[in-house]
Amino acid sequence: MTFLAALFISLVTTFCRIAYESGSNPATQVFLRSLCMMLVMGGLQRALGRGLMLPRRTILTTITFGICILVMSFGYLSSVVYISVSLAVLLLYTYPLMVGIASPLLGRERMTWMKALCLFGAFAGLVVASWDGFGTLDWRGIALALAAAVSIAAIALFGGTAMSRAHPFVMNAWMNVWVVLVIGLYFLAANGAQFPQTTVGWLATLAVCICYIFGILFLFLGLMLISPAQSALTMNLEPLFSTVAAILLLHEAVALRQWIGMAMLLIFLGVSTLAGMTRRGKS
Repeated sequence: MTFLAALFISLVTTFCRIAYESGSNPATQVFLRSLCMMLVMGGLQRALGRGLMLPRRTILTTITFGICILVMSFGYLSSVVYISVSLAVLLLYTYPLMVGIASPLLGRERMTWMKALCLFGAFAGLVVASWDGFGTLDWRGIALALAAAVSIAAIALFGGTAMSRAHPFVMNAWMNVWVVLVIGLYFLAANGAQFPQTTVGWLATLAVCICYIFGILFLFLGLMLISPAQSALTMNLEPLFSTVAAILLLHEAVALRQWIGMAMLLIFLGVSTLAGMTRRGKS
C-alpha cells in the first residue's frame, strides 16, 4: 500500500509542473485535487450505502489531519520560492527520521539498530542524490519545508490510528472538506483561482487529481497495516519515482551522482524490508 502511495504521490509533483507551465498555480492545484478527493470519497461512501456523517469524536481528528495536509502541500510548494528545490526536498524528507525518533518515544514500536541504520542510510542516499549546491539558506524557506515535514510525520505517526475510528472513505472525504473550505476562503480574499489555459494543462490537472486520490488513500490504508517508521522509510521512494517520472515525462537529465544516491536509498529500503520479513517469520 505504501509503495503505491509513494508511486502516485511522486506523479503529482511531475504533473503539477506541467499544470503550472499552462498557467495554473499551487493554490489552485491543491484546491482542485482536494475537491476531487472529497467528491470521489464521498460518492463512493454513498454508492456503498453508507452515510457521510462522522461520529462526533472524529470531527476534530479530520480537522487536524486536514490542517496537516494543507501545511504539507503549501509548506513544500511555497518553500521553493525562498530556497532551492534540492534543499526543499532534502528538508521535506527529514520526516522519516522524525518518525523513527518519535515512534519509539511514543511507544508505537521498538526501534532496532537495523531499522535506525536503514533510516539514516536512506537519508544519506537522498543527500547524495539531491546535493547540487543548496544556494541561499533563507530561513523562511527552511521553516516552510520543515513545517511540511512535521505535518507528514504527524500523519505517519497517527494516521493509522485515526483511520480506524471511521471508514477511510468518509475520513478522507471530510479531511479534504476542510482543505477546500480554507483555500476557498483564500480565493475569496485574494484574486481567485488560476486555472490552466491549455488542454495539456487540464489533462495534467486531471492526472494530479487522480494520483492524489490514490496516493493519499493508499498512504492512510498502508498506515493501518505497517509501522509508522517502516511506512515513512518506504515513502523515501517518492523522490526516486519523481526523478524517473521527470525523465520520462519532462525529459530531464539525471547525473551519475543522483543514480548513486537513489541506489543507496533502494539498498537500505530493501534491507529494512527483508529484516522486517525475517522478524515476522520468527514471531
